[in-house]
Amino acid sequence: MKKVVLLVLCLMSAGASFAASNAGVFKLSLWNNLAIAAPANTQTIHGIDFGIGSHTNEVYGVQLDLVMAQTRYELRGVSAAWLISLAEDVTGAQWAAFTKNTHLTGAQLGLVNLSGRHVSGAQLGFFNQAEDMNGLQFGFVNYAKQIYGLQIGILNIAENGWFPAMVLVNGRF
Repeated sequence: MKKVVLLVLCLMSAGASFAASNAGVFKLSLWNNLAIAAPANTQTIHGIDFGIGSHTNEVYGVQLDLVMAQTRYELRGVSAAWLISLAEDVTGAQWAAFTKNTHLTGAQLGLVNLSGRHVSGAQLGFFNQAEDMNGLQFGFVNYAKQIYGLQIGILNIAENGWFPAMVLVNGRF
């Protein structure tokens, strides 16, 4: 009981500081934009975004969804979904069976991880793809157009790597 009271007090104190920025502190989503938030901003969340399927412009905190977690512009924190996680800019962690983003600073965990431009951190999954990789790719198949780091997997493809394609390990430092 004490832990629940402490959690509620922490959320209330965080809510007071974020209320000045007119961002939602807690969002509960049924699907896409069919959601309620406190305060009433469902597109900018500074706290927790929770639901079945969620579409939010900016999340600073945690986005947890069962089917799809989608952040249109920026995610700073953790995005986790059972099936699909889509984000524009991620700073933190993104987790789902299928993950996709444009820019990632942190970790991308899933069966299929796609990044449209730059990754600074790690991609861990069955198939990992990044245009510009700065860090680690760990999976069965890894692809990076430009890499500064390491690829570990069955097939590793990096256009500027030690070799264009390698088995087990490839990279560039």
